[in-house]
Amino acid sequence: MKSLFPLFISLLFLSCSKTTPIPKKTKDQKNDVSKEYINSLNFGEKELLITKIDGEYYYIHKNGKKMQTITYENGPDKFSEGLARTRINGKIGFFNRNLEITLKPLYDFAFPFHNGISEICTGCTEKEEEGTMMLDGGTWKKIDRSGLIIE
Repeated sequence: MKSLFPLFISLLFLSCSKTTPIPKKTKDQKNDVSKEYINSLNFGEKELLITKIDGEYYYIHKNGKKMQTITYENGPDKFSEGLARTRINGKIGFFNRNLEITLKPLYDFAFPFHNGISEICTGCTEKEEEGTMMLDGGTWKKIDRSGLIIE
């Protein structure tokens, strides 16, 4: 019986293993994924893909860099005027298609850029009302793509 136990454990491990590698979060929250995971993705002619990792959406560049994007009822954030939004430590900021932060996460909420302007809020909170997320309170301003307050 004792000699069958290691065989049983080995078979159990093999039956639970996955054929597609899954990127793992590390303690230092690196912004890249393994080459093995990159090779398992089909980029085709694209440089960026969006994928779900541990229940969150990330943009992944074919060079291995990743950036988490915010997600709402209509899915993961899309690029608008070359920028998409991310949430880090509860604050929203913006990143470009090279997955570089262009506007630091300073805002409690921020709308996507439109005609070079984003409406941002500091001090507002999200709350659910009749199944829909709403914003409550805070101070609203408009910023340009450099983060300069314009109104």
